[in-house]
Formats: sequence, C-alpha cells, structure tokens
Amino acid sequence: MANIDFENIEEKLEATLITKQWKKFEKDFASSSDVYLVANGGLWAVANHAADDCSRLFAKAGIQKSISTLESQCLMTSIANDYGYNNLFLSWLELQRKTGKMKDDAMIIALSCSGGSKNVVSCCHWAEKNGYKTAMIAGQDRGVLGDKINNVVLDCKYFHTVEVLSLILFYDLIHACGAECPSIKEEVVRKGTSQPLARNPLK
Repeated sequence: MANIDFENIEEKLEATLITKQWKKFEKDFASSSDVYLVANGGLWAVANHAADDCSRLFAKAGIQKSISTLESQCLMTSIANDYGYNNLFLSWLELQRKTGKMKDDAMIIALSCSGGSKNVVSCCHWAEKNGYKTAMIAGQDRGVLGDKINNVVLDCKYFHTVEVLSLILFYDLIHACGAECPSIKEEVVRKGTSQPLARNPLK
C-alpha cells in the first residue's frame, strides 16, 4: 500500500510563510483582539482546535486576544433551520455584532479547502463591507474574493493536506504573536509526572 500523499507539506508551509498574503495575514491577526473563524467539515474541526490552542496559549502568555468559533450545536441547527445553511456563519457574525460582542478591531478568518465555500466566502465579503479585517486560507484559488480581500492560497490537491497545513499555520501565528507551544517533556515535568508510568498501574 502506498503512503498517503501530503504533497511535500513542509515545502508548502515554507512557501506560504514568505508570501505577501501571509505577511499581511500575520499583521492583521496580531493587531486584532477579537478573531472569528468560520469553516465547514474537517476545517471546522481545525478551526475549533486552533481557537482552543490560541486562546489557552495567548492567555498563558498574557496576550489579550479572543478567538471564537460557532460551536453550539443548538445555535447551529437553529440558524440553519431559520436562515439556511449558506447563511449559517453570516447570521452568527451578525448576531455577535448586533449584541455588541464583536469589537471594532475584529478579524474574520474563513477556511475553505475548495476556496469557494459559499457560507464562508460570504463572511469575508460581509467583513470587508462592515469595515472588519478579513482573510481566507484556501486550498485553491476560485477567484471569488476580489482584490480587496486577502486570500492565502495553499495550492493543494487534497483536503487532508489543507486541513493539516491550516492547523500548522495557526501554530505559526501563536509564535508570531509572542506566545509559545510547550514541548511534551516540559508539560510532563510541569505536571509532576516525569517518572515513567508502570506498564500495569494496578500492580
């Protein structure tokens, strides 16, 4: 059986990090204290993972930055039922704005493997129209954002490459903002469990 193809992911990462689009993305992200992530499927899971790690590591480093995703299944199904799935994230963002939760320096980040997911593309256009910073991380360029919206195109063939690479890029953002990802050994020592565990803890 052939090994899974990750499309030389390290080379894609290095190529992405030096683009003007990623440099702008880093700058906008760093200057935003309020960030919202929108994505579907596997990238929704990536967005949730990224939001959790960013929030926890920024707090640990004393960095004031809120990272949010739409996690409530109750709210998701309610919005989708009332306004349709294509308006799911757009309606959520409108709710954050109307209730005063969204700050003036907010940034809206869309993740899309195809680069053309209607319900996340619309969020970029909404953010640009309402004066918020916005950007998309896309597996491919579908030409649907226009010149005013920052589009970080990963140029990938497979969904799994986009998902893994997108998460890695968020760890780059964590470091770029001045926080750190601890090593496994550091965490084991911190928790006081540096001694090897017995093979059978019941004995």
